[in-house]
Amino acid sequence: MQSGQRSDDSRRDVLVPPPPGEWSDVITELLDADQTSVVVLGFDGLVRAANDSALKLLGAESAADLQPGASAHGMLRSILDQAPRHLVTGGYDGTWQGDVDHTDPAGVSRVFRATIAARRDDSIDGGGFVGLIAHDVTRSRTETTRLRHEANHDALTGLANRRQIMSVLAAAIAAQRSRPGHVAAIFIDVDRLKYVNDALGHSIGDRLLLSTARRLADSARPDDSVARIGGDEFLVVCSDVPDVAAALELADRMQRALTGRLRVRQLDLHFSVSIGVAVSDHEILGTLDSTEAAATMIDNADTAMYEAKAAGRKRCVLFTPEMKSAARERTELGAELSRAIADKQLRVEFQPLFSAVTRRAVGAEALVRWHHPEYGAIEPTTFVRVAEESGAIGKMGEFVLERALIETRRWIEDETVGDDFAVHVNVSHVQLASPSFVNLVHSTLRLNDLGPHRLVLEAREAALLGQNPDVDRSIRALRRSGIQIAIDNFGTGANALSVLTDVGADLLKLDGSLGLPSGSTDADTRIVRAIVLLAHALGMRVVAERVSGTDQLRRLRSAGCDLVQGNLLGAPGPASELITLARY
Repeated sequence: MQSGQRSDDSRRDVLVPPPPGEWSDVITELLDADQTSVVVLGFDGLVRAANDSALKLLGAESAADLQPGASAHGMLRSILDQAPRHLVTGGYDGTWQGDVDHTDPAGVSRVFRATIAARRDDSIDGGGFVGLIAHDVTRSRTETTRLRHEANHDALTGLANRRQIMSVLAAAIAAQRSRPGHVAAIFIDVDRLKYVNDALGHSIGDRLLLSTARRLADSARPDDSVARIGGDEFLVVCSDVPDVAAALELADRMQRALTGRLRVRQLDLHFSVSIGVAVSDHEILGTLDSTEAAATMIDNADTAMYEAKAAGRKRCVLFTPEMKSAARERTELGAELSRAIADKQLRVEFQPLFSAVTRRAVGAEALVRWHHPEYGAIEPTTFVRVAEESGAIGKMGEFVLERALIETRRWIEDETVGDDFAVHVNVSHVQLASPSFVNLVHSTLRLNDLGPHRLVLEAREAALLGQNPDVDRSIRALRRSGIQIAIDNFGTGANALSVLTDVGADLLKLDGSLGLPSGSTDADTRIVRAIVLLAHALGMRVVAERVSGTDQLRRLRSAGCDLVQGNLLGAPGPASELITLARY
């Protein structure tokens, strides 16, 4: 019966195999198609057989070119020499697998994945044979190395990434347990990188990051490990640090190296960093496993870095356990604040502003208040900061603006206030940077049928001097529409004078420390008078805050202040009480 035919009793088809001598030809064709190189040698070193792939791999035209003394024999010998010697010299039967490296006389390096089998057989000429199977895996090895490097390194700077530095830190902690000293994790955040990206483009921001990476690597010790673990975040792992003072000294050295100017495309960029430092303690070295300890140290250094930012940036802060509990409390408070905003638990009080000349109330500042059901009254400075950190500042600011304009409409209808009256609402940097903020302000004004001259938005110096194009656009758009901008707490920042010329504003509110409080001298009065004259020359009116004494009020009026505000004249209170404060 011929192959491929089915018998009457439905027996399976039977394939007729090729004659036995042809199997070797089939195998050879398969090996060549797979580019698998096969070489068979005797224990005497002579090549008995080689397939076409082997000849091509070794640069030979025939098996004769692979014999001792021939040009291609050197590569073959190089591969065999990296296998166990007893296999290729006929000492034992056995097999071996591994990757072998070879560099030819031209300096080209290649990697072969080889399998070698040795069999002793006295019936074979030479006493046995050595079989070699090899593939050229140079390209795949290069690709694997590249992928491994990319998996563990930052693409922009070439530094280690978060995954790699976590392993390095865990290993450093494990090693430090057996010797004196500490491991330090130094967390570096580039201040205001987002503003650089927004104003000048990401290519300039990348130049800044590359410069930061180079300077950081130069300032670190030779054995320290440096990584970029986020967009603007870097981490340095330092082993064998004697004590906390030494860790802070290392961080301070990095701070100095990363603070200053960078000239990019004819631009002088001023840049700085905020640094958090965590040093291993008994718990980290003694009780936690290395991976958990590494994660804890990075979290601690990150927490300290945020404390540095909150304290004004451009500084180093050492982590303390109290910071962790404070951060946890702020997180919990942030969640409760979000619920309080949603449930309308906040309220708004108003403190009047008076003309220093007519003594009439010409404005009122809206002040948000929160009475927590468990903790009682919470200071605005506390929960406003929490709102900014948690992202709740937008909703809270929207609530205050809405309440302030609703009450202003009511005062106008009740004829409590005059035509020159404007309500003052505090705004944060986050609100001003939001692309929807200007539209929100305008729509809320329209909803309450109020003209833009009825609203003054107060922002602190730091919010206005951030070099953020989004903030600048918002300020320009608001002022063009007739809404006034006030610089709040003037005199508390490091750039008090530059804010007068760099920021377009309508009012300047003197911080209470500049408002000639009790004990001020004639020299203090002259300084305030000079500030008032400068503000007037720039088209701004001046408001004196926190007025608490009659002598202080007299000095402020003589210095030329336009408006005055403080508990002496009218304390914050509910909107219904404003009618009793029409004059002072």
